[in-house]
Formats: sequence, structure tokens, C-alpha cells
Amino acid sequence: MKKKKLEMILDSLKPHPNPKVELEQYTINGKLASELLFLAQKDFLNNIVLDLGCGTGRLAIGAKLLGAYKAIGIDIDRESIEIAKENAKKVGVEVEFICEDIKNINKNIIKEENLKKIVLQNPPFGAQKKGADRVFLDKALELGDVIYSIHNYPTKDFVIKYVESKGGKITDIYRVNFRIPATYKFHKKRSVDIPVLIFRIERG
Repeated sequence: MKKKKLEMILDSLKPHPNPKVELEQYTINGKLASELLFLAQKDFLNNIVLDLGCGTGRLAIGAKLLGAYKAIGIDIDRESIEIAKENAKKVGVEVEFICEDIKNINKNIIKEENLKKIVLQNPPFGAQKKGADRVFLDKALELGDVIYSIHNYPTKDFVIKYVESKGGKITDIYRVNFRIPATYKFHKKRSVDIPVLIFRIERG
């Protein structure tokens, strides 16, 4: 599948109708999602993908479309999970979705011990709840062999130091733009592009 086609498929999926600001719920657009997925495909092909904080399921669904052996999406928000299930059904892929706080997830959810575990995540940036991004990084390093994680550009130095302090190794950093549409009442513009970084991390 070509990147443009995947982008169109992902953009056609149902977004969250009632995003919650305290969870920093922003639907990842098809362009950014497909960029991350094509970067990560070499790692997750025929392996297991864990989409932490999966929202409406775009990364997990895209990974399955691009050849992941199994995809699991996890989110604390029940409404997100129900929409994610609808979206997976719409495009005809099988994805396991779990409604749970990622803090409570452990390796027992993965039965295929012989396959690599690849974490894809677009975690909260920590704008509403300080340290929210750390929770996701900690869990990703616990569960994943390789992690692809999106973070706000100004946090670059923090993410590098934090990952290294936890024994992880950052192998690549990609600079991309995240287009955020007007989602909450305090948003004044129709949309805004913010610079973000995709980190490829290997567990130490």
C-alpha cells in the first residue's frame, strides 16, 4: 500500500465526537499517522504492535493494514475504544482494543513471546497533567522492544535524557508537523501546525 492511500484511509475514519481536554485527546491526522507507520513498518512487519493511548485507533489500524501480525490498542476512555472498534470494522481489519489505564497493563496481554513487540504512541504532551508523557514512556520501555513515540519539539532534550536514564537507546529522531484542528473552546484558529518529533527508541 502506498503512503497516500493509507493517509486517505486513516483520514476517512471516525474521529472522537467528544474529546476530553484533561486527556489531551487530539485525533492524529492521516498524514502524520502514515509517516510514523511507514517509518516503523520495518520493525512491526509480522510482529506485534501495541498502540498505547490509542484513541480512535488510527495507528493500530494502520499497522494492521501494513502487515503487523497482531495489533492491540489500549486507551482509558471507553468512548474512544468503541469508536476504534467501529473504525477497525469499517476497514476490515482485526484489532484487539482494551479499555484500561496503561499503568495497569503488563506483558500478560501478549501471548506470542517469540515475536517482537513494537510500541507506537502519540502520548499526551503533559500540557494538562504534568508528567503524563513520562507515564507513557515508562510503560513503552517496559512493554516494547522498539518504540516509536511522538513528542512536542521543545521537549527534545528532556525526552533524550529521560529515555537514557531509563536504559533506553534513541536511534533516530524525525522532525514532522502535527496539524491540530480547532478541538476545544480555547482554540482560536481553525487549525495549527506544531513541530513535533518522532523518536525511535530501543529498549536497553
